[in-house]
Amino acid sequence: MRLPRLLTLAVAAAVALAAGCEGRPPKAAEGRDVTRPALGFALDVPEGWTWRDLDGDVVLEVFRQESPAGPQARGAAEAGADAAAAAKRTRPVIHVVVVDRAGATPDTWADDAVASSREIQADLEVAGREPAKLADGRDALALTLKSPRGLEPIVQRMVLAVTGTRAYALMVTAPESDMARIGPEVEACFKTFVVW
Repeated sequence: MRLPRLLTLAVAAAVALAAGCEGRPPKAAEGRDVTRPALGFALDVPEGWTWRDLDGDVVLEVFRQESPAGPQARGAAEAGADAAAAAKRTRPVIHVVVVDRAGATPDTWADDAVASSREIQADLEVAGREPAKLADGRDALALTLKSPRGLEPIVQRMVLAVTGTRAYALMVTAPESDMARIGPEVEACFKTFVVW
C-alpha cells in the first residue's frame, strides 16, 4: 500500500515542478506585508487594516481595525442592539481564497464563482468582468458581483488568478456605500497581489 502513496507523491512533485516551482516566491513577492510560500501568494495590507490566518479554502482575512458604523449598524443601534456587533457585521473584509484547481483558467474560475454564488442567490448581478494583471504581470480576471437585497446593495469585488495547480481569489465584500469609500485602499491592496 505504501508504493501507490509514494508514487502519488512523486507525481504530485513532478506536477509542481512542471507548473513552475510554485513553492518559491517570485521577486514581486519580496517585502510584502503577508507572504505565504506554502500557499503561493503574497500581498500588502492597506494602512489601518490588519489580518488573520484562517483554516479552509478562505486562508486569510484582512479587515479594518476600526470601522465606522454603516446604515445597518446605525439602524441596529437605534433599535437598541449592540452597535459594536452590528458594526462588525458590516465592516469591509478582504479575503484570500486558495483552492486546488489544476487546469483552471481565470475565465472558468469566474464562471464557477458566479454559478455557485447564484445557487445561493439567484438575483445576484454581474456588475463587471474584465481582464486584469497581478503585480508580477500574471493574467487575471476582475469580477464584480452585486446583491440588490438588504438595506443597501452588497458589492463583492474580486481578482481571480490561477497557477498550474491552484486557483486564487482576492475578494472584498462590503455595503455599496462602504465600497465607494474604501475603493482606493482596496485597489492599492489588489495591485500588490501576486501568486506562484
